[in-house]
Amino acid sequence: MQLSTYSQENFEGILKFKIKIQDKTGQMTDEETDIYVGNLQTYYLKGKKYKSEMNGILKMATYHEGKDTLFTKMNGINSLMYSLTDESEEKVVSYEFKKTDKVILGYKCELLEVKTNKGFHQYYFNKDLKNSPTAYENHKMGLWDFFNEKTGGALSIIQISDVKDFKSSIELISVERKKLDNSIFVKPDLPVIKMPKD
Repeated sequence: MQLSTYSQENFEGILKFKIKIQDKTGQMTDEETDIYVGNLQTYYLKGKKYKSEMNGILKMATYHEGKDTLFTKMNGINSLMYSLTDESEEKVVSYEFKKTDKVILGYKCELLEVKTNKGFHQYYFNKDLKNSPTAYENHKMGLWDFFNEKTGGALSIIQISDVKDFKSSIELISVERKKLDNSIFVKPDLPVIKMPKD
């Protein structure tokens, strides 16, 4: 059996996902969500640092410089909104690993199903596509610390979430391993304000 030379390496490079977000609050229709937020997400990942870009009109970009803060930039707003990544509003109630037949981009997926006080998550992963298991151990936002710990640092290949305010699905459509320059992860020099709760 031949093992991929990458299977032992922590991922560095660019991941692209097709995404679908459904607003359950009724503020936006599915079509509006596609237009404003987008249906394609590009992730640049290197160790504890990441940057995410969405293709919607809002041109939402998030920057995580490796500490405990996520900065969000949106089109038309001349400031950065920040959120703390070491805080989570979701608490895990139960979880279960399941077998699955899903194969995405040649990665045979395992499945971790998680119930929380806010809803339900399905996290499809393959341990050949991973980050350091300790890279996001304090990144409680989005339950990254939990998924990271339970899968040994495996990155999500498909993630389906159904929680109080929204339903979402993301699916990996491209993987590009490459060395990334640290300048990619530096947030724009703009005034910083706290991300509003609603």
